[in-house]
Amino acid sequence: MYLVIDLGNSKIKFFVFQENRILYGAFHPILEWENTLKQIQKKYPTISNCIISDVNGSITNDLKKSLVSISVLFCSTKLKLPFKTIYKPKKQLGADRIALLSACILDYPNKNVFVIDLGTCITYDFIDKKSLHHGGAISPGFKMRYKSLNLFTGSLPLLNPKISNKFLGDSTKSSIHSGVTKGIIAEINERICYHKKNFEDLIVIFSGGDALRLSKQFKNMIFADTNFLAKGLNFILVNNLG
Repeated sequence: MYLVIDLGNSKIKFFVFQENRILYGAFHPILEWENTLKQIQKKYPTISNCIISDVNGSITNDLKKSLVSISVLFCSTKLKLPFKTIYKPKKQLGADRIALLSACILDYPNKNVFVIDLGTCITYDFIDKKSLHHGGAISPGFKMRYKSLNLFTGSLPLLNPKISNKFLGDSTKSSIHSGVTKGIIAEINERICYHKKNFEDLIVIFSGGDALRLSKQFKNMIFADTNFLAKGLNFILVNNLG
């Protein structure tokens, strides 16, 4: 039995796997991690191994102390991975992106895959049919764009993220909503078009907490299930046992 932990910038997700089957999955605010982990260990006492994707770093040492009875791996390029990458320096490829790329290999082997993760940041990664990761891009996510407009100006308000169908805003608020929404859509479309021109039979995958916000904005895309990253982490863990 395996424990998978996805420590993001704002939330922490826990999954318990029995081989490739998910027995438990939940996400919580990071401040609730300790109590949740204790409950999981009590309910699943036969957990033997754990893998952690940590892009936060704020509770790394505390997590290690709480898992002393379990063999723990931290997701990184130091592990045996199901793909190769030209990323430089290799060690700076984020754990979340490593997990997503591994999930692409698991679910779409021998395919050209472009995975777009819409979370705190928007990450783009392309992996070809020979399992070579060509690299990608990182840009601000929905909430970050709203926060930056408020933080770096003297008068723009901080708004809650909202999908706008307007191309032209008729107020400051609607202009912000339009600017953020249409900016992200244009950015994504441009990158998809580039990869479709250069790679045949491209599979485009959307993942991350904000993916559903955009579900009506794109056609013929595959929206990964909410456990996509966790499945990638479990895949890596299993491949590194023994």
